[in-house]
Amino acid sequence: MKGLTSIRTARLIASLIAILGMFSFAVERVLTKVCIMAKSGVQMGLARYTNSFTGRFAAENFSDDKKLLSVLRNAKELLPVADEALLVLFIVSIVLFVIAAFGLAFPKPFCRVLVAVKLLKWQDGGLLKDASIFGSRESSSKPVKKFKDFCRKALAAAKKVQMKYWIFIGGAFVFIMILIFGVRGCSTGSVFGGSQALTDDLTEQASFYISAQKSYFAKNKAVGGPKALQMPDSLSTDFFTYRVTGSRFVATLNKNIKDCPAGSRWTVSATTKGFFTVDLILSRVAPKDSNCAFIAPDFKNLGRK
Repeated sequence: MKGLTSIRTARLIASLIAILGMFSFAVERVLTKVCIMAKSGVQMGLARYTNSFTGRFAAENFSDDKKLLSVLRNAKELLPVADEALLVLFIVSIVLFVIAAFGLAFPKPFCRVLVAVKLLKWQDGGLLKDASIFGSRESSSKPVKKFKDFCRKALAAAKKVQMKYWIFIGGAFVFIMILIFGVRGCSTGSVFGGSQALTDDLTEQASFYISAQKSYFAKNKAVGGPKALQMPDSLSTDFFTYRVTGSRFVATLNKNIKDCPAGSRWTVSATTKGFFTVDLILSRVAPKDSNCAFIAPDFKNLGRK
């Protein structure tokens, strides 16, 4: 850094710290998106193998499906660890942004702090890097002692910082946290229990009933009950309770989801029509409450294509 003034050196270092913070934040954003997709895939896979008849049948009888189910369960256990790692990376980004903001706004005090902790040293009116803290040839102390010395000097330097600078640091920290947490909150939705998971859960069960009823009718020209359709007469998932009677499929919402109240029902009724030529009639009925439309917006068209 020869030829640089102390102020320019401080601002250069602060700029590099800001770039590092931006890189850290960008990595955290990308990994968060990947984690969201992973959660969605794991959730849908587990719902497929644990909540549906066909999924349970495959998991119990096919080795590849058993292995895949085991992988999904292991992945679900690792996802909380990934969330904690992302939070740490997020906090590191905030700290780097605050340090960079302080260095850019107050280069002279920033210089004094860097010199006090011996990350930099005065020389010929400028500042040069001092490697004594991180492995100088002149220092033979152990890494733990070096770290303790660094913390002690950093604390001593912090005590010399004027109150107005601490106010700036606190204000910058709060502002950046509000800004970044806002971005994080807007882009990090709850995947477990999200509307897509609800839609997949309901449409899969209803579609299976419709397909099974059509297949049974094609062979017997009659409406089949749960045993004939090889379906359980009752099944509960995280979101719905499903019941299949002689000619009816009913999905009941277990809990309030957004503005859609618990107890809302989606039904598929199967009847026959005709004497010489018998046709299968499937009636699909969604809740009248418009607040529930987001869960399965295309419910009335299931199985029509």
